[in-house]
Formats: sequence, structure tokens, C-alpha cells
Amino acid sequence: MHIRRDRGLMRHGRRTLAVSAFAFVIAVGVGVHLTGGMATGAGMSSIADSDPVRLLGVKLGETSCPVVPLAVGTGTTVICPQWTAILSATGVVAVVSVYGPGNAVVDAYEGSLPLGLAWGDDVTAVWDALGRPNRITGAYGTPTLVYMFTGKEYGSLELRFDAAYHLMRVNASLVH
Repeated sequence: MHIRRDRGLMRHGRRTLAVSAFAFVIAVGVGVHLTGGMATGAGMSSIADSDPVRLLGVKLGETSCPVVPLAVGTGTTVICPQWTAILSATGVVAVVSVYGPGNAVVDAYEGSLPLGLAWGDDVTAVWDALGRPNRITGAYGTPTLVYMFTGKEYGSLELRFDAAYHLMRVNASLVH
């Protein structure tokens, strides 16, 4: 006669625990798949609210701001209430733009501008404060001063002025 020992709950408990853990992993995997995957990169709100220029070089995760494809080239444009950004095809922020009062697309950026600049600074004041720019253009019908840097979070700043020669837009870029 063979006597079976009842190992009780311990034997079934391990198996139940293993099956439950496996089911949980499968459920999480299916959930991530159905919701479009896990966000990778940095969340924008905590960085951009204080200084969107700090987003340069960061791979962004999801955003609540509208995202549209670039009209030329690959990548996307992110349009937030007080700033815009151009993302590379891999999702890395390559350019951040902040705008002064009166812009039709976004609200005026209320944070501190790079290098102590202020909205309304005229071309002469900027030239006196920052020195001669690396390049001067008038491609948009108004003066644009381009300054290039090493050792900063941005490689260049493009400063655009309105028809009265007052600072109206700052583009910070990784490229110099």
C-alpha cells in the first residue's frame, strides 16, 4: 500500500505564486503594447516650465503639446504655450525657440532669456552686451544676429528682431 503524503498548501502555493507572477508579467506586457508602449526620455513639463533651453539634446518622451511633422526634412515640431521645439527624427531636441510679446503662434515667454537678454532689447544693446555676432542675416525681413558658442548647453543663439529692431525671438540650437 502506497501512502501519499499531502504536502498541502506549500506545494500548491509555490505553483500558484509562479503562475500568478507569470500572468501578471503577461498582463503588463499586453497593457503596454495596447497603450502604445512605454514612454522613454524625459518628461518636458518639469524642465521646460523653468527653462526650455535646457531641453536641448534631451530625448523627449510623451508631451501634452501638439506635435506636427516638419515641412522640410525629417523630425517634428512641438508647439507649447510659451515655446516651440524642433525634434530630430530620433526625438532629440535640436532647437528651442522662445518668443516675445505679440507673437501670433505662442504666448510670450515669461522666463529668463539666455545671456541676460530681455524682450525689447534693441540691436545696439545686444551688440554692446554680446559683442559682434558670428553672422548677421536679414532673411526674414528684419535683422537676425547669430552667435556661436562652445561650452554652453547651446551651440548657437539666433536672435531675431522686429521692424523696430527690438528682440522678438530667440532660437537656441545644438548646432554651431
